[in-house]
Amino acid sequence: MEGAIPKLTADQLDADLKLSDRGAADGAKNIPASENTRLSAVEAMVVSRIEGAISQKSNEILGVGSGQDFTTLPQDLETLASEPQTILTNFRARKARAQAALGLELNAAQIDFARSYRDYRAFRIQHELTETEPCYDNVFWRKVFWLALLFVVEVAANGWMIGQASPGGLVQGWTTALMISVLVVLTGSLIGAGPWRYLNYRGADGRGSRHRIWAVPALVVGNSLLLLFAFYIAHYRYALSHSSLDAPAPDNILTSVMTQPFQPFQQLESLLLFVIALLIGIFAIHRGANWDDPYPGYGPRHRRMEEARERTQDIAQRLSSDIDEAKADADQALNQINVTSASAVGALRQAIARTQDNAAIWDFTAAEILAEGRDAIEIYRDANREARETRAPAYFDRDAFDDAEPPSSAEIIETLTTAFSRATSNITACKSQLAGARAQLEAEYHSFYDDELTPFLKNIENNATIAVRGEFANSKRAAPVTLEVAEPEEDEEAPAEAVSFRHRRRSR
Repeated sequence: MEGAIPKLTADQLDADLKLSDRGAADGAKNIPASENTRLSAVEAMVVSRIEGAISQKSNEILGVGSGQDFTTLPQDLETLASEPQTILTNFRARKARAQAALGLELNAAQIDFARSYRDYRAFRIQHELTETEPCYDNVFWRKVFWLALLFVVEVAANGWMIGQASPGGLVQGWTTALMISVLVVLTGSLIGAGPWRYLNYRGADGRGSRHRIWAVPALVVGNSLLLLFAFYIAHYRYALSHSSLDAPAPDNILTSVMTQPFQPFQQLESLLLFVIALLIGIFAIHRGANWDDPYPGYGPRHRRMEEARERTQDIAQRLSSDIDEAKADADQALNQINVTSASAVGALRQAIARTQDNAAIWDFTAAEILAEGRDAIEIYRDANREARETRAPAYFDRDAFDDAEPPSSAEIIETLTTAFSRATSNITACKSQLAGARAQLEAEYHSFYDDELTPFLKNIENNATIAVRGEFANSKRAAPVTLEVAEPEEDEEAPAEAVSFRHRRRSR
């Protein structure tokens, strides 16, 4: 069956190693000495070649890793039996390290959230906002887009209508339109973000009237400026349309606005410019008022609370991810132990079956290779004896392969069978340990989410609440502010709750 394996003969060894020539050369030098009892270098080289050939034949006939490779397998499997407990210990250590590493960070984030929530809730009570929720746009570029759109519409309308009547053409028309549009949009936005929002500002304990003292005059001034800009653009368009093409740009617009404010309305284009400027101003006021929550101070406090809540949840998610990663690594290590033990026993079983099938071939081939090796040794020794002047060493009469004879197929099968019996016993113990460790790992993993993580987060939350409560204990506040953070109103957000990850575990 293994006809492709080349045969190693004494003649090949003689040709490869030049045994006859080396034997004669050593003999002429009386090497090895007569009293020598160890093989010469050439003889040792022949023995090494024969042992290599026998090993190659063993691998090809009995299978790679026959006999001698399996002598330590029972001990290896016995060692593997203790690996599941080591893996379980490593999982517990990683879980404890993750909690210790993120505990301080999570505690600081929870304190920030408790502080911001207390401030947010006190603000709602003080300003009588318990019936309303914050309303604002979180996307910055979307807010900028609406203001930019108002600006573009105002510039386009003003530039087109003024440019048709301007002696400088569209260039002068667009320049004037740009200036007026910036003033209209900027003034409207400032009115909306400033005095308009403070008209309904109640303040702490109803003291918002102080802010209305400046908000009402500022609103009147702002609206007057918007009207002035609208009249200005209408009068400017009217003056251009009644000037000659080579006349300079009119510079008496403000005088015209004060003396004859409604005169440009006789012209449709001027009336349209006036209406468009007022509408853009009104929309700019609306966008300015809704840049943040319309009630001053409500939006920033709500954002701080939400940012602190998200930061706390992100840290808790990181803790959960670390535990999940440790669990996945432990599962992978346990699976690797299972695969390694099963493959080792399977390879041992295959080696026994192949040895039994090729026992006769192995015994014959091993004996044949040894015979060729003995003949090659005799070629060297005969040439050495003929060339010597002294007596040949006594060990020349001894077989050079007395200590190198390979085991027979029966000995190999006996060794493999013994190893298989011990390996079977050890793999049973290994599988038992593996199953126990896997069950314990799953139990501890689920227990972490059910019994450890939630109390851990709840304890951090309680400590943070107590710490923040101590911060405000000595501060002088109005009566509504000193309320404890107990049960929230029905329509307001509940205080921080311990983050639960049960849905994550159950989804696996």
